[in-house]
Amino acid sequence: MASFVETVITEEELKAAQAFHGHKCPAMPQGLRAGHIAMDILGVQRARGGELVAIVETGYHHFSGCFVDGVMVATGCTLGKGNLVQKPLGKFALTLIEPKTGRAARVTPGYERMSQCLNMDFFTLRAQGVPPYELDPAVVEPLIEDVLTRPWQEIFSVNKFARYPFARVPEDFSAVQCAGCGELVVTSYAHKFQDQWYCEPCLNEMLHAGHRVTESR
Repeated sequence: MASFVETVITEEELKAAQAFHGHKCPAMPQGLRAGHIAMDILGVQRARGGELVAIVETGYHHFSGCFVDGVMVATGCTLGKGNLVQKPLGKFALTLIEPKTGRAARVTPGYERMSQCLNMDFFTLRAQGVPPYELDPAVVEPLIEDVLTRPWQEIFSVNKFARYPFARVPEDFSAVQCAGCGELVVTSYAHKFQDQWYCEPCLNEMLHAGHRVTESR
């Protein structure tokens, strides 16, 4: 791995990220730092549009999922822009891709680092149902400080790819009206049936209703 100069996360950026996230915790700053490290490795700036694509491997309803919000703040890759891809594998990993070159960097907290979380008071209390915003700052602040100041080599594993396999899907600027609900549907998500366009829920409802009618005869 080539050396790189790591971006220092300022207090201003941390506070802005915490305001976006909604509470203080160690996982969001970890994602914030991972995002910056990935950008530093690639030598790229925060995405204003689709210059970068972030693939995150966290899933749903598990500890440290807040990692993703930090990635979004750092990299500018968001659901709204369509350049944040979530692969729910239950892993704390970020792969940041520069589509125009195919270059990519994968940053992931190491096993020992993440497994230690399960024995920390913060996560023990969270597992008991205590909301993160109700925790004593003395429990939370040292973890945030550690995430942001410990040498990255003690937290993260990093890999760089000269050509990462990623097929970009072009934006769809067309839309149709659903014959069922009457709402607008982006064409690539609509389904044509008997010369009419339907959104997926309306089509499924219509087909299933027809199936029930057939069965009742």
